[in-house]
Amino acid sequence: MAAAVTAAVSFPYSNSTSLPIRTSVISPDRLVFKKVSLNNVSISGRLTVRAEVATEAPAPVKVEKISKKQEEGIVVNKFKPKTPYIGRCLLNTKITGDDAPGETWHMVFSTEGEVPYREGQSIGIVPDGIDKNGKPHKLRLYSIASSALGDFGDSKTVSLCVKRLVYTNDAGEVVKGVCSNFLCDLRPGSEVQITGPVGKEMLMPKDPNATVIMLGTGTGIAPFRSFLWKCSSRA
Repeated sequence: MAAAVTAAVSFPYSNSTSLPIRTSVISPDRLVFKKVSLNNVSISGRLTVRAEVATEAPAPVKVEKISKKQEEGIVVNKFKPKTPYIGRCLLNTKITGDDAPGETWHMVFSTEGEVPYREGQSIGIVPDGIDKNGKPHKLRLYSIASSALGDFGDSKTVSLCVKRLVYTNDAGEVVKGVCSNFLCDLRPGSEVQITGPVGKEMLMPKDPNATVIMLGTGTGIAPFRSFLWKCSSRA
């Protein structure tokens, strides 16, 4: 740790001479005060010497943050909107009762092992059709609801849990979500455009004995279903 030393010598009378103030930066083990010879200076009264020592803190050590994005073996963005994977709907089942306030559907798509993913990742779905501007619909991301082995255990499928979006706006018009309704209305055998997979920030811990607390906020239950399927495969 370095120290900044400022020293001044002054005399009590108006006709006295003041020595100039000097400041230097030295290390503590070299902090030594030496006598100074004052030649041709007439002094009467009291001589005052003032010294101030201010320490300078060392620069903080920067800790390098290791991002999960540097982990190996995790595939992202293998398929993009312009070159999506064309999967096929194998199963689409409503999993909420008729008296439920909304509809949630569980669906399984074939991937033939071409869309490798991990629990906690998402895939993009590009719904069929065009938007109000005459352009193809943009992709929507959905959390994957199956383990990496898939619901059939052969690593050749991917599953989603999707809530159908339907609401009435301020004008009294019924509005239907483009992609959620497209997915919930899919029939087995229908083709679907898949992008991704994406995401590295919500993966399961590597430690099989780690405690996992699952809170379904905006993600819903889908990613936690994949976690539970993963845990059941370890048992």
